[in-house]
Amino acid sequence: MKTNYSRVIGVDVASEELDIDDSEQKIAQAVPNTVAAVAKKLVARIKSPSNTLVVCEATGGYEHVLVDAMHEAGIPVCIANPRQVRDFAKGHGYLEKSDVIDARMIRRFGEDVEIHLTQQRCPEEKRHQALVRRRCQVIGLLNAERNRLAQTHDCYACELIELKILHLQTQLKSIDEQLEALLTERAKTDPKVNILLSVPGVGSITASTILAELPELGTLSRAQIAKLVGVAPIINQSGKSDKKRRARGGRSQVRCVLYMAAMSAAQHNPVIKRFYSGLRSRGKLAKVAQTASMRKLVTILNDMVRNGESWRKADVSLSK
Repeated sequence: MKTNYSRVIGVDVASEELDIDDSEQKIAQAVPNTVAAVAKKLVARIKSPSNTLVVCEATGGYEHVLVDAMHEAGIPVCIANPRQVRDFAKGHGYLEKSDVIDARMIRRFGEDVEIHLTQQRCPEEKRHQALVRRRCQVIGLLNAERNRLAQTHDCYACELIELKILHLQTQLKSIDEQLEALLTERAKTDPKVNILLSVPGVGSITASTILAELPELGTLSRAQIAKLVGVAPIINQSGKSDKKRRARGGRSQVRCVLYMAAMSAAQHNPVIKRFYSGLRSRGKLAKVAQTASMRKLVTILNDMVRNGESWRKADVSLSK
């Protein structure tokens, strides 16, 4: 075991029920996924909060009741990546899958793998994250409707699709205005807002997405933050074979806004512009240079947030 906690509790989350695997076997195997049940049957039976780790998987929102209850009780909690947990289970020979098995493997994952605790968010931060995610959903719906419009030839059907597109565009505009207002208010208490916005190429949408979906910014190394976003080339070598390294994985929503920010920075940010132009002049493909620029930009942002420094055009360290 690599964990520093004496007790680890694995929780497989579903919409109505939590399947639990407790290293000390003091909690029932199944608990309703409600605030009252989690408080009475789970939190109340954890006598040493600081020495207990609760691990669950990201489920798209069903885990919020559990996570909020743990934060309120001061119990360390980790929301693990489901793909990593599943790969961990397969590595231990568990090809079969059930709620009970999943809970057990989540618990063992928390015991054996170095994990990062999920930080508690205030109500304002939760609202910020909800709006960022809704914006991403609206953009996806807009793209889907535009594709349908291009493939539809019936006049009435086209009219219905156009009305839907208009509604989504109005909603998107409203969300953007709300995010602007939230950033302005948050900048009064969170210095990261002005640090991010000071960088040429980084706008309010990029800053909002990074704040909501990349809270680790400024706490990790350059290599770690690049890998977390999914812009770090992954080594693929075995024996005499050294295959092409590709960037993959990571947080897609952050990567999408970082792509647009890097495109803007390649035009208006002197450091990124010089970096991108240098790669292209050496024969690198545009896509390769773009990905490298995204990695350069996110590592710069990571260093700035860590050091609490805003953009300085003449800062020599940014050119390294």
